Amino acid sequence: MTDPIGLGAVGTQSSDRVRVESLSWATANGAVNAVANAGLCVLECPECHQRPDIANLQNYLGCTDCSLRLGIPVNYTIAYPAPATKAQFEVARALPATRGIWRWSAMLPVEDPNPVSLGEGNTPLVHLQSLGPRLGLDGLYLKNESTNPTWSHKDRLCASAVTAARALGAQTVAAASTGNHGVSLAAYAARAGLRCVISTISSVPDTMKILMEAYGAELQVVEDWNERYQLIADGVRDEGWFACSNSTAVPVGSTPYGVDAYKTIAYELWEQFGGAPIGAVVVPAGYGDCLAGIVRGFEDLRTAGLLEAWPKFIAAEVFGRITQSLKSIEPTTGPYGVSPTAAFSIGGAYTTHQALYALRTSGGTAVSVSEDEILETQASLASLEGFYAEASSCVAVAAAKIACRSGLISSNLPSVVVSTSTGLKDTKATQKWLQQHRENPVVRVGERSDLTV
Repeated sequence: MTDPIGLGAVGTQSSDRVRVESLSWATANGAVNAVANAGLCVLECPECHQRPDIANLQNYLGCTDCSLRLGIPVNYTIAYPAPATKAQFEVARALPATRGIWRWSAMLPVEDPNPVSLGEGNTPLVHLQSLGPRLGLDGLYLKNESTNPTWSHKDRLCASAVTAARALGAQTVAAASTGNHGVSLAAYAARAGLRCVISTISSVPDTMKILMEAYGAELQVVEDWNERYQLIADGVRDEGWFACSNSTAVPVGSTPYGVDAYKTIAYELWEQFGGAPIGAVVVPAGYGDCLAGIVRGFEDLRTAGLLEAWPKFIAAEVFGRITQSLKSIEPTTGPYGVSPTAAFSIGGAYTTHQALYALRTSGGTAVSVSEDEILETQASLASLEGFYAEASSCVAVAAAKIACRSGLISSNLPSVVVSTSTGLKDTKATQKWLQQHRENPVVRVGERSDLTV
């Protein structure tokens, strides 16, 4: 049987990546054999540069030494054998775009001749020609991640994370998720033939739960936000699960093997703009997985000599957690005050070290958005541009408007908002807002005598 998108020939195995044929994970049920023919980069702490055993299940907790020293969890990053080069990008760019994120495999942390894929990546970039000028940004573009297989950016992360988990011999992948991450992981686990366990909370929209179950995930539904993390910890310790999401009460972020898949958003933007300068990239952010990956992707491009200018990175947030943490003299990621929000996928009382590190090392900043601005922007984006984006995505669009008016970004260069998912997964907040603000009320045929049918 032929591979319709040609993934079977992706990449070659680098001799300087860790070979996993001999790795095994000790679990309560004995050793789980690793899958051969894959190469994984090693992990490294960005603070102390310690490199852990990549087969250690506890790596999802981050660097324990730095977590103790700084008082906040510190996620590992990927230590690549060598910096990305112009030649590597030229080779990748010549490959068919239908290979999605895997055309960039030489710059990713996982090399596998047959990666776990559903056709993720290669998402469109669309000029917001109606809404942009109203926000003061004629050159405002939307990176539409809702065209991914499970309709969110998480597909990039999960494709890479599940490929790594399979290479390391995991039989079960797990995540603590309020929606998109769980849906995506369930789909990619199904594709890989792995068991998937999702720990979630009861308030998650029904659509999200239905999708997770439809893809075959086992749901652990709890009332307490932090209880789900303990369930993941128990599974890692007792059954050898591979944690693909953040799985700690004080968050550290997702597995580095997934986070770096977001670098491909930067690569695609570079390609879509033809290498021209980008003024700003605005990313919805809570724990900062996507933000960190995008910043690292642009760093690869800069190292390879392919960037004319460095974009301004803006974390679009609710509750001001990142803003306050950036201002703090002492290392802190929270907790901060929270309230109910339609942008629940970037909610929570904490941010992460990786989000702060990405902004500090790149000269970026954060912009906080109110609940009214989120839903008003969602309605405007849909009615003016035809994009019904999830509330968290609309945080980025609203933040771009605020950033422009405050002088953080210039209208002289194009700016990009990353729209992470579709609004179709949670329509209740939209429905409530429309009922309160609808200018053209719905009229049922037969209720008015002046209607002609």
